Amino acid sequence: MTKASRISLACVFALCTASAGAIAATAPPPIPAPQSVLPPPTITLAEARAIIDGAIAYARQHNAAMAVVVMDTAGDPIASERMDGISLTYLQFAEGKAFASAMLRQTTEELSHLAKDRPDRYFGIMSMYPGKMYLVGGGEPLIVNGAMVGAVGVAALAQYEDEAAGRAGMAAWQRMRANRR
Repeated sequence: MTKASRISLACVFALCTASAGAIAATAPPPIPAPQSVLPPPTITLAEARAIIDGAIAYARQHNAAMAVVVMDTAGDPIASERMDGISLTYLQFAEGKAFASAMLRQTTEELSHLAKDRPDRYFGIMSMYPGKMYLVGGGEPLIVNGAMVGAVGVAALAQYEDEAAGRAGMAAWQRMRANRR
């Protein structure tokens, strides 16, 4: 490399360094990110456990076993349980029912009629959430003062018993809430 090339290279480096410093000096200060404030949970773990315990008590009264899941309004699980002898598949069914109730804000029993009455809507929903929703009775939205706070899903019981177990869990939850006041 010649002396002239080295000088040219040094000048280019000096200009780049100087202009980078000038750009950094004239750049506006970064905008601070807004403070992250997560909303409070819509339903507590203790409340979810009360729902699960109430549903399990119903199943035991009827000499049955089942899986139960409680989700928040975003469809994220808060708590779940499967009774002895119940396969993981039924826990996944319960998750699908709770997720459907949370996302569509209806019971899965009501939604199950879509396959017959509105197949276009049924298949549209199933296409939008592949593998996430199970539109068979047993999913119930959880409502407090007219606002949805989550959903419960129950699976592995006989037809209509899933709904009854879910409602028994909801009744236990409502009693718990009434006793806290």
